[in-house]
Parts: sequence; structure tokens; C-alpha cells
Amino acid sequence: MAPRGFTLIELLVALALAGILLGLAVPAFRELVAARRTAADMNQIAGAIAAARAEAILRRRTVTFCPGAAGRCGPADTWHAGQLVFVDVDGDGRLDDEDTLTHALPPLRPGARVRWRAFRARSYLQFQPRGWTRWQNGSFQYCPPDGDPRGARMAIVNAQGRVRMARDGDGDGVVENASGRPLACP
Repeated sequence: MAPRGFTLIELLVALALAGILLGLAVPAFRELVAARRTAADMNQIAGAIAAARAEAILRRRTVTFCPGAAGRCGPADTWHAGQLVFVDVDGDGRLDDEDTLTHALPPLRPGARVRWRAFRARSYLQFQPRGWTRWQNGSFQYCPPDGDPRGARMAIVNAQGRVRMARDGDGDGVVENASGRPLACP
């Protein structure tokens, strides 16, 4: 009976081919993982906006969506650190003792940034009992941790409180804002 097995050359060739294939797959896999994380972060923001609007309609009260954690609304540049949705009894945009916290969302992934820009320049978004914003149409721009504009996304909120995601209309890999300009991450 002849010996069975692989020669050293056959094993080295197989190992080299496996290394080459793995080297080609890892970068694509990293891009896929980054895209999924970005989608998860944007879904969290869009979901919180939808939840705030639904709470306003269901409870027939003003509801505020603000950046914040630990039961406090934070400054406008802290959306990445967590978000809060609460029934805002006095409509002042601050979580007070008489207000009811309905959702406390976790921070986005480390290094990600979110910027809210809206008519009336408030650091929060409010919904009235009919589901409309409080004259605050605007957008949430998301920038990934690496700052690459190809990973930037935008959720656009109209005055009726509806959210739509901005799209890459010209196929260059960068999403455009409502005015048609490509997103840029600072």
C-alpha cells in the first residue's frame, strides 16, 4: 500500500492560496461591518424620532427628543453620547421633575458624531400632539468615527414630523443633503 498524505509543497501552496483569499476578504468584510454599524446608528436615531412622534400623538402632549444621558438633556453637540425622549409637560425642552421619560437611548459607537440642524436653531426636536414638529424641520447628519464622507448619512425631518433618509443621487458614493450638496464630515 502506498503512503497517503500531502507533500510539503502541496501544503505550502494551499496555505499561500488561503492567505491570499483571506487577504482579499478581510478589507471587504471590514467595509461591510462599518456599513452595518452606520446603519444601526442611523436606525437608532430615526427610530427615536418616530417613537417621539408616536408618543406625542398617543399621549396628546408635547414630546421632546434631545441629546442626553443619565436623565438630563445635554448640549447640542452631544447627540452621539445618547438621546432621550420624554413627555414635556411645560414644553421647555428640558427634562424636569413633572416630565415623563419614555426612552433613554444608548450612546452611538465611539467616535461617531451627530449634528442636528434645524429651523429655529434649538438643540432639541419637539413634536406637538398632532405629530407635527414645533416649526423645526431640519436634519440629523451622522459622521462615522473615521470621518470619511462616504460613510456619512442624513435623516431629514419635515415639519409634519416625517423622516426620510438622504440618498446618493449622483452615484459618487457620498450622500447629498436636501439641497443636493454632498455631505462633509468635519
